[in-house]
Amino acid sequence: MRLFSPIRNRVRRSAAAAALAVLAGVSCRGEARPESEQTPTGATKSDVRAPVAGQYSLQDFARLRWLDGSWRGRLPDGRYFYERYRVMDDSTIAMRGFPDSLFARVTDSSTIGFRGGTIASEGGSKWVATRLDSSAVDFASERDASNNFTWVRESPDRWTATLRSIDKQGRAQTIVYPMERVRR
Repeated sequence: MRLFSPIRNRVRRSAAAAALAVLAGVSCRGEARPESEQTPTGATKSDVRAPVAGQYSLQDFARLRWLDGSWRGRLPDGRYFYERYRVMDDSTIAMRGFPDSLFARVTDSSTIGFRGGTIASEGGSKWVATRLDSSAVDFASERDASNNFTWVRESPDRWTATLRSIDKQGRAQTIVYPMERVRR
């Protein structure tokens, strides 16, 4: 799922992904605006503002170390996807996606990195962290996506990834992906 760096490509490849791809391409909120305020796609200028990235330190980035490990996520249709996060150094976390619980063949990859005071999730699209604390992080699309997401740590072995987007009718849509640590 290129929603939030790690899970995002999985969603694109799933049955739910097809619907999400359509949703992610829509950027209008359904409110009437004068034509002079609309972009060629129909979105208003206020809808296409860049997100405001938070300013962070390496100590802040270290709060994401809880991601380190192998995880099984559940799609809305009940199927599973698998991801592994590895802390590479003090400023980079690598994500690898796998088609099954064997974790043998990589089918997706992205990075979460700390650069110049910004935390970003990248792997085709780019999301920047807009809020970070000891148990959660919010990411907003900086380019190539019209969704945003939040990761919330529930325990050392569980977290949730919540994707928020707007559908074709301008309605907000939220999908929650429960994640659980895989012991290997």
